[in-house]
Amino acid sequence: MEVLLDKNRIKNFIEVLLGYGRVFASWEKEIFSNRGSKTRRFVREIKDNFSDYYIPKVRTFDNFKSFVLPGRFKVAEYPSEKWIDIGEKGEKEVLLGIKACDLNSFYMIDKVFLEDSLFVDPFYKKRRESLILISSDCGDSLDSCFCNVLGFSPYPEKGFDINIVELKEFYLLEIGSKIGEEISKNLSLNQAGKKELRERDEKRRKVKDKLEKQNREFSKAFFYLESIAEQAFDSDSGWELGSACVSCGACTNVCPVCYCFTLFDRKGEKENNYKRFMVWDSCQFKGFSQMAGGLNPRFSHIDQFKNRYYHKFFRFYKKFGVYKCTGCGRCIDNCLGGIDMREVFLGALEGVKR
Repeated sequence: MEVLLDKNRIKNFIEVLLGYGRVFASWEKEIFSNRGSKTRRFVREIKDNFSDYYIPKVRTFDNFKSFVLPGRFKVAEYPSEKWIDIGEKGEKEVLLGIKACDLNSFYMIDKVFLEDSLFVDPFYKKRRESLILISSDCGDSLDSCFCNVLGFSPYPEKGFDINIVELKEFYLLEIGSKIGEEISKNLSLNQAGKKELRERDEKRRKVKDKLEKQNREFSKAFFYLESIAEQAFDSDSGWELGSACVSCGACTNVCPVCYCFTLFDRKGEKENNYKRFMVWDSCQFKGFSQMAGGLNPRFSHIDQFKNRYYHKFFRFYKKFGVYKCTGCGRCIDNCLGGIDMREVFLGALEGVKR
C-alpha cells in the first residue's frame, strides 16, 4: 500500500512516531569553520525543534549498527544468586531515514544472532524486536557507494515498517508492516495514484543509472565475487593495495555488518563483585586471531587484510547465501590508507588471472 504525506506535515508524522518511542533520525547539517563549510550527515535523537527536519538524500556517516550491537555493554555480573530474565522486548526505538544499505545490514546480522540454529543471542533479539524501521530512498549517491554491483538497489525493497520516497510535492509512504499501517492510519492519508508511482519509479531509475555509471569499471570484479575471494585468498598476487593498511580498524568499526566482538571482565564496586562486558573487536588488529600459547594462524599483516575479504565474500556467503557487505562505501571514506574495496577486488581479479 502506498499513501501520500504532504511535505508540510512531516512535523505531524514525527509527532506520531514519538508516540511509539524514542526517535533517532538521519540528520544533515552544514558545519562551518575557518577552512570553509562542509555538509555532515549523522544520526541524532529527535526530541523537539524538528519543524524544519528533512530526510537527507544519501546515507549518514554513522551506521545504525550500535542500535542492535552497542560498542560496549554489560552482559553479566557475578557472583550472583539472582536469575535475571532479559525479556522479549524493551522500549521502542524508531529509526527514521535509514537507507537501504543500513536496512540490509540488519538482514545480514540477523542471520548470525537470530537465525543460527545453535544459538539465539537474547541481547540482540531484545534490541532487534524493539526497533521500528522508517526507511527512505536514496535521492542521490556518493562516490563511494557501490550497492548496485552487489545486487542491491539504492532503495529499500523489504524489511521496513514504512519506506519514504521524496517526490516533488509529497512524501510517498510505502507501508511494509502492521505497525507501519497503524502509524499511517493516525495521519489519515490519501492513496497514491499512478502519477506519483511513475514519479517514484523515475527517481529510482535515475539514481540506479548514476550508480551503474560510476561503478562500471569495477563491475567485472564483482561478477564472480565468491570465486575470486576463494582463489585469491591463497595467493599474495593482486593484494598490493593491502600494504597501505595500517590496521587501525576504522573499516570494521564503520561497517554496518561487521560484528566481531570480545569479552573482558572488570572488578565491580562491591567486594568480590565482577562485571563482564562485550565490546567491538576487529579482525584487522594484530592480536585478533592469537590463541593460547602465542600461535596466530593469521600472523602476517597481509593475511589479516585478506581475511576480511575472504570472510565477507566467501565464508559468510557459503554459510548464509549472501555476501556480508551492503556496498555502503563507509570503509572507503574512512580508510586512513586510502584503500578502496572496489579497487582491491580489481587487483585480486588480476592476481587470479596471473
